[in-house]
Amino acid sequence: MTEPRKPQAFSALEIEAKWYQYWEEHQCFHSEPDNRPSYTIVIPPPNVTGALHMGHAVNNVIQDVLIRYHRMGGYNACWVPGTDHAGIATQSVVEKRLRQEEGKSRHDIGREALLAKIWQWKELYGNRIIGQLKRLGCSCDWQRTRFTMDDWLSYAVRYVFLELFAEKLVYRGKRLINWCPGCRTALSNDELVYETVDANFWEIRYPLEGQSDEFITVATTRPETMLGDTAVAVNSQDVRYQKWIGKRCLLPLLNRPIPIIADDILADPKKGTGAVKVTPAHDPNDYACGQRNHLPMINILNDDGSLNDNAGPYRGMSAAAARAKVLADLKAQNLLGKTHKLQHDVAHCYRSHDIVEPYLSNQWFVRMEPLVALARKAVLDGEVTFFPKKRAEDYLRWLDQTPDWCISRQIWWGHRIPIWYCTKCYPGIVLDERGEPNLVPETAQPILPQTSSRNACPEACPQCGNKKLVQDPDVLDTWFSSQLWPLSTLGWPEETQDLKYYYPTQVLVTARDIIALWVARMVMMGMKFRGLRPFAHVLINPTVQDERGDIMSKTRGNGVDPLKLIVGGSDHIQGKDAFGDIPADRIEHYPSYGCDALRYGLMTMASGDVQDIRLIVQRSLRPDKEYDVSLPVLEEGRRFCNKIWQACHGVIFANCQEAKIVKKNSPHLEDIWLTDRLHHAVKGVSEMLDAYRLGEACEILYRFFWDDLCSWYLEIVKLRLWENDGKKSKQYAQTTLLKALHVFLRLLHPIMPHLSEELWHTLLPLLNAAGLEEKSENCIVAAWPEAKSYACDAQAVSVMELARGVTSAINNIRAEQKGIREGQKIPKVILTAANAEQLDVLQPLFEGIKKLTKVEEIAATPDVAKPPHSAVRMVQNITLYLPLTGLIDLDAEKTRIAKDVAKIEEQIKQLENKLANPNYTGKAKAEVVERDRARLEEFKERHKNLQKE
Repeated sequence: MTEPRKPQAFSALEIEAKWYQYWEEHQCFHSEPDNRPSYTIVIPPPNVTGALHMGHAVNNVIQDVLIRYHRMGGYNACWVPGTDHAGIATQSVVEKRLRQEEGKSRHDIGREALLAKIWQWKELYGNRIIGQLKRLGCSCDWQRTRFTMDDWLSYAVRYVFLELFAEKLVYRGKRLINWCPGCRTALSNDELVYETVDANFWEIRYPLEGQSDEFITVATTRPETMLGDTAVAVNSQDVRYQKWIGKRCLLPLLNRPIPIIADDILADPKKGTGAVKVTPAHDPNDYACGQRNHLPMINILNDDGSLNDNAGPYRGMSAAAARAKVLADLKAQNLLGKTHKLQHDVAHCYRSHDIVEPYLSNQWFVRMEPLVALARKAVLDGEVTFFPKKRAEDYLRWLDQTPDWCISRQIWWGHRIPIWYCTKCYPGIVLDERGEPNLVPETAQPILPQTSSRNACPEACPQCGNKKLVQDPDVLDTWFSSQLWPLSTLGWPEETQDLKYYYPTQVLVTARDIIALWVARMVMMGMKFRGLRPFAHVLINPTVQDERGDIMSKTRGNGVDPLKLIVGGSDHIQGKDAFGDIPADRIEHYPSYGCDALRYGLMTMASGDVQDIRLIVQRSLRPDKEYDVSLPVLEEGRRFCNKIWQACHGVIFANCQEAKIVKKNSPHLEDIWLTDRLHHAVKGVSEMLDAYRLGEACEILYRFFWDDLCSWYLEIVKLRLWENDGKKSKQYAQTTLLKALHVFLRLLHPIMPHLSEELWHTLLPLLNAAGLEEKSENCIVAAWPEAKSYACDAQAVSVMELARGVTSAINNIRAEQKGIREGQKIPKVILTAANAEQLDVLQPLFEGIKKLTKVEEIAATPDVAKPPHSAVRMVQNITLYLPLTGLIDLDAEKTRIAKDVAKIEEQIKQLENKLANPNYTGKAKAEVVERDRARLEEFKERHKNLQKE
């Protein structure tokens, strides 16, 4: 055998850059329809404003593992990449820059000029995430990269809108919607983020009309909205107020008479004062009450959140200023009652984090009921399956309670609503100085382009022939276009070859927070317009958290940039809050782990039904007050990469330079055993990947290579590889090694693609020279191994596990006996058993066992008596004796053990007395008492082992 040599150091960044460029140049990621079965994934399109975070890393590595696995499995694998225009998010970024750099608003420069700036932003910054995905090793079909505002995808959006409009599933109406005063646009319920805030609950007394000494008291957390009250509601069964039902009270401050009505749905006698102020234009429950009781709806807000003319003397004030003024005026008029402190959840905009206002407005909606039925049926019938299964419950729960979807947004970046109006038929349409409509009357009839026409604009008004038409100023919710992603990216609504071949896709990998926003709506559109599910499986990837369970993000101050972890470098963290003892504002320095180490580390944590990954980040303070960062799970990935590199270059390649493949099955026990291990590795990794249990697949790969191949097999066969006399024994060992590595690199490729490709190109000439022909020049397209190609042998496994048990027993004795120095040779070990055959089968493995345990001699003798002063272990039916005479100072060891026994007996006594004291067990925390009980059991077990010694 060639002695292990120190190979050239593993350079992850150099190797990764080389092979990714090679794959792209050779179009290894590109797919075209052919006779193979397709395996398609559409990427969840990241926002063009985005930068890759740890959540993206987990999500996209999972997708890449699945794509590479199925590409090697004989499928025509196609991973469609792309980005999302992210309407509100992107426009907000550009508007902020516009204010900072030019001191202007979007209204100062107009729609066309703002859109031009956003397109410039998109071209300059928007595609940076594509480069980041490449750095992660993602094997997307980049020739198919799509953007949600590409011409073809925009046509699909118009097509769907007009089709739904024709079926009366899209309509325009005046409804109470969620309004963000910061972004000045409507939001759907799914775009709200609820935050718990400290607040007050104020009681306000409303005078009864004509009775200055009688009042009806209501309570509210938003006293400024009383300016829009149109009634006070009480429960018909509430005896306190029955006599006032049908009468009127005066709205304080404005002195507007409003009715006292009975509404048993809104008013609960057991809550608050039992009387409820009704503000139909600014509260969803009040809105429903207003509809039931035909109440007027008075909007008191402008679109920026300030109060309008309906607020009387409070017009022009912000909501906060109006609240303070209203409370002061109520107090001055002795109409302010008790104030109660409380905490409650308040809706905020998911982008700007402004408080969202319920707001009465003309908007466009999708009628959801018939679409919900399609989406529900797809899951209940098993056409769409969630992994883990419990996420289907979240999906169905949302379907059961979703209202009609508000799809119009009062911004400019996005798909403009494909509806036009005639300025001649409806002169009430108000245009700005640029000819854009600022106000469209509710009565204005929409003019539609032809559904099948790709021309977005109709030519003239069908009623009067006027060609001066104006388009609806609003744009569609971003999710309206994203819901078509699996369809539009493949050429729909045309019946393209791609659509026929790649649709429906196989799996969607996404986060749990967009099951409602995106997943459900894609199912609706697929079933509605194609009659087919968009994907068979929905895999919900884990959410990345810090060790405290908080979601990881740089804005929180607890996140790390995955790209910095790949290439190394520094980052300036400016989080919202301090992270434990770590300041919110700090400089962090990252080591270079490389892409494959990061992929492996993250995937080890993506196991089973795990939905939260707690990523431990170690930060150490440097003398310059900056921080060095390391991640233990990525350190493990880097160690594994180095182990694979070192074992391949330092041992396997060095000893297989002139190998010749032996066609016959090896007669050697260890070769037969490793072949059995290969069978189970292939079977296990394949099953785990099929079940989306990527963490378990990583564990199988690790155990096979590190434990089975390196720590055991290579040590056992070293003597055979040393042979230089042309014996078959060496050739069998070389054959087994080459076959094992040939299989392992293919199993490894989906997880560590760059390292496996680099080693594949070193292995390939050795395989071909040895007579084991491999047709695939590149590992990325090599055939996935089949378990049936590698024979199982239960008897070989049984013997090998016995040998490993003997090895572990000897090494455990070495560790327990403090007198045996590390590296010290053990003169002799004796194995005995009633059945001599059990000892005979181990004989061929004795040399390997001796090498692994630093034992000079192993004697196998049936029914031998125990030598004096020997350590004893039972391994299955074999008794193992390790004589200690001459190996250690027995007297010194006895003295040491006696001291240890006395010490632990004292500890046991103290704990037993402590736990027998009811004053302690009754008053101490349960977890503290339980911890002491566990320590007592540990001490007793240690005492037992010391007695054996």
